[in-house]
Amino acid sequence: MKNPKAFLLALGLAVVAFMAHCRYLQTERAKILMEGELINTLVAIQDIPKNFKLDETMVQVMEVPRKWRQPGALMAVEDILGQISANPIQKGEQVLLTKLVSLEDAGLAYKIPKKKRGIAIAVYDINAVGGHVKPGNYVDIIGTFDFGEGDKADMRTVTLFQNVHVLAVGDDLGQTVPQNLESGSKIGTENFARQTRRSNGTIVVSLSPLDCQKVVLAQEMGTLTLSLRSLWEDRRFVELEKTSIHTAIGIPKKVRYRRKASYRTIREGAW
Repeated sequence: MKNPKAFLLALGLAVVAFMAHCRYLQTERAKILMEGELINTLVAIQDIPKNFKLDETMVQVMEVPRKWRQPGALMAVEDILGQISANPIQKGEQVLLTKLVSLEDAGLAYKIPKKKRGIAIAVYDINAVGGHVKPGNYVDIIGTFDFGEGDKADMRTVTLFQNVHVLAVGDDLGQTVPQNLESGSKIGTENFARQTRRSNGTIVVSLSPLDCQKVVLAQEMGTLTLSLRSLWEDRRFVELEKTSIHTAIGIPKKVRYRRKASYRTIREGAW
């Protein structure tokens, strides 16, 4: 061998090149394997229109290669429960987080049942069970009206509606903090703050269009009070008699009555 140094140098360069090539092949192999890895992906099995509440019958979980999985695609059926489609989703399309909106962000309209209306009732703590009414509760709406003349009162109280579903109390829609959020996280804290806001003087209930008209007139003519129904009570209606001054305190005649000045409780952050 005339020039062993040149041979060793060439051999060394060949080894380095071979190792670099092997490393490149390993990297490409890992990349191909990663791109071909099958990942659970939520796919629509029917056309879903805009502003539609999703459920488990509209989607299915399919294994999709990572390379073809879209950013933000959801992985489990539980991820879409209680969500609203912000945009149309076509059959066979991957369900993306960016195309969904939560019930809380969608607003109150999505909580109102079909053929019902949401209507606000002006309340204070004293006529709303001391502020203990929560979204999702059921209440009875009681009206008090004066049929007297001049300074003689003829007050009568009647239960106008029973088993009325409460949709919202002030700006509290009754949304819960997701279980997968840590209590100290920013999102969890914001949701919890929304839950615990006090009523701003209104309670929104669900009634038929005709009953909404009756509530509006009743608020104009008298005073409405809410009574809270027990969670352990069934939804049957109770037969009740109208209450008058005579049946309440045993006075058969109209009594002298001085109307109390209206008032409301003012708290920080309420108006």
